[in-house]
Amino acid sequence: MTRYPHLYLSDWPFHTIPEEQYCTFMADREQMNQDINLLLRNFSRRDHSTINVMWAWYGAGKTHTLRYLAHRCRKQNVTFVPIYNEFPRDTRSFLDLYTTFVEKIDIELIQDFYLEVFTSPRKNEAQKALHRDYPDLSNAMKALCTEREDKATLAMYWLRAQNLPLKDLKQINITSRIDKAEKALKVIAWLVQLFNWAQSAEQTIPARIIWMIDEFQRITDRRVPVQEEIKGCLLSVFNRCPRSFSLFLSFSGNPGKKMPSWMSKDLADRIGIEKVLVLPPLTSAEAVKFVSDVLSHYREPGKSPPVSTFPFDNEAIETIVHLLQKKTEIKPRTIMQACNAVLEEADLLIEAGNMKVIGKEFAESILKDRVFIDTEDEG
Repeated sequence: MTRYPHLYLSDWPFHTIPEEQYCTFMADREQMNQDINLLLRNFSRRDHSTINVMWAWYGAGKTHTLRYLAHRCRKQNVTFVPIYNEFPRDTRSFLDLYTTFVEKIDIELIQDFYLEVFTSPRKNEAQKALHRDYPDLSNAMKALCTEREDKATLAMYWLRAQNLPLKDLKQINITSRIDKAEKALKVIAWLVQLFNWAQSAEQTIPARIIWMIDEFQRITDRRVPVQEEIKGCLLSVFNRCPRSFSLFLSFSGNPGKKMPSWMSKDLADRIGIEKVLVLPPLTSAEAVKFVSDVLSHYREPGKSPPVSTFPFDNEAIETIVHLLQKKTEIKPRTIMQACNAVLEEADLLIEAGNMKVIGKEFAESILKDRVFIDTEDEG
C-alpha cells in the first residue's frame, strides 16, 4: 500500500532508529557493500570460525549495517543463522549476554536441526557425546523436540535461563538451572555443534551461526571482573567452536590503527588479520547520493516523479548537506534527521498543492536555526 502518493513514496523514508523492517538495503556505502559481499562469499565457501569487528563513528549507521547484514544472511543462504542483539546496558555477567543470544534463536530451527541430527546415522555418536558432556542439555533438547507441548515449553524456558522451580524441571529430567557462565557457554557451543552436524547432503558447507553483538563498547561501563568474565567466556565459546561460528563485535568510537585498549589481547589475537569493517562519516558527494538512494528505495512502483529526488530538488539536498557540514560531521543519522525535519514541514504543503517541490530556500528556512547536537552517542 502506498502511504504517501503525493510524495511518490510507499512509506516515510527517513528513520533515525534502525528498525529491522527498514534495514533491507544500504544507501550509498559502496565500500561497505563490497566488504559484506566478500564476507558472505567467504562464509559460504569455508567453514572455519571467525571473530569479526565493525568499528564505526558515532551515528555512522553501524546498527543499520548489522541488521542489513542479518537480512542478507537470511535472504542469501539458508545455512546462515544470524543472531543480532545489543550488549545489554545492565549486564551483570555473561549470563545476561547469553539470554539475549538464546532468545533470538528460532526454536523451530533448533528443533529442525536436532531432528536432522538425531534421525541420521550419527545419532548414537551425537547422543553419547552430548549426554556425557552436559546431561541436562541432552534431556532438554529431547524434551524440546520430542515431548508434548507442556514439557517442550519447560525445556524452552530452561534453555532461556529462566528461574524455574527445580521440581518442575525434574519432569524432563533436568537437575539444575543454567545459572553459571560455564553452563551458558556450553549451551552455545553445543548449539553450534548441532547446527554443524545437521549438514544435509545438498550442503557443501554446514550451517554457520553468526552472533552479532552491537554496542560492545558498553562493556567498559561494567566492573572489571564482569568485563573479564564476559571477554573470557566469548573467547571460550570461540575456542570450543573451531567451525561454523562467527562472532561479530560491533562498537562505536573514532577508529584507530589498533584495537581499543579495553579489547582483551586474547580476543584481538583471535581476530588476527580479519578485515575490520569501518564506517566513517560521509563526504558531501556520498551524502547527496545517500539521500537519493533512500528516496529511490521508497519510491512508489510504476510511477515516475517529476524529478528523481522528489519531493526534494537536487539543489535542496545539496543545501541540506552543506548546512550540516558547517555544523557537524556528515553521518547517516544527522542526514536522516535533517531531511526528516524538512520533509515534515513540506509534507502537507505538497499534499495540498501549495508546494510543487522542496527547494533550496525552503530547506534553508527550516534548518537555519536548528541545532545538531554532536555528542558521542551510540548508533
